[in-house]
Amino acid sequence: MGLFNISCKKATLLSSKKEEGRLSWIEKIQLRSHMTICSLCRLFEQQSQIIAHHAKHAECADKLSEEAKNKMQEALHPSK
Repeated sequence: MGLFNISCKKATLLSSKKEEGRLSWIEKIQLRSHMTICSLCRLFEQQSQIIAHHAKHAECADKLSEEAKNKMQEALHPSK
């Protein structure tokens, strides 16, 4: 597509990477360039930021029992 002309698929990937703070300088330029022309990707980024904010501040009262944790551990790492 070109150095600054990226697809929406790549823009959403870069937007997600941006949330994690892992964009290179060229990726930042590519994303900024794409966001100036694509309203749907801007909407995606806004929605992603809202979801990330709520996920970060969510409280979870439910906890796994020790038995459930042990079953998961065994399923993930079966004895040899």
